[in-house]
Amino acid sequence: MKRTTIHLCFAGIAACLLLFTLWQAYKIYDTQRIVRAINEVPDSLTEYDAAVTTKAHPGVMLKTANALSAGGEFEAAETVYVQLADQQQTSPLGHASRFNLANHYLKQGLRSDLPGAQQRPLLGIAKQRYRDLLLVSPDDWDARVNLEQALRAAPELADTGKDKGPPIKSVNVIVPDFTLKDLP
Repeated sequence: MKRTTIHLCFAGIAACLLLFTLWQAYKIYDTQRIVRAINEVPDSLTEYDAAVTTKAHPGVMLKTANALSAGGEFEAAETVYVQLADQQQTSPLGHASRFNLANHYLKQGLRSDLPGAQQRPLLGIAKQRYRDLLLVSPDDWDARVNLEQALRAAPELADTGKDKGPPIKSVNVIVPDFTLKDLP
């Protein structure tokens, strides 16, 4: 009786370990499949297929957006970055897509072929995106450095807070039963 109980316990533990091993093998296979899909995306894209990208793994979407940005397809890259940031709110891929989107705006704002009236809004968006990233993760030094670069390219005017002179209209108010000595 004791021997059969020990054999049954051992068989149960072996079955659990076998299931765990099979589950880990599946996870490794799935990870390798995703890595292959990411590696199949070229480094620079000039065409964008929205139907394929929206069904893809988030890692593939991020690589596609980076390739589109490198290939000059800025509107398509922006679309994929925003879509990925919305899908992956708190994941590291979502953070990376928001960071790359801010870099995307910064890169566009620093282009020399754009007039200043078009550069300033892009740099403003980039600065706000970097600030949003720093609110979530204040230790992100890459976002800090890029925010500083955006601030150098488009400095913000600080409100000096100086008094601009006397008020336009002055009114003397008389309060009954009030003397100046009542004030603390």
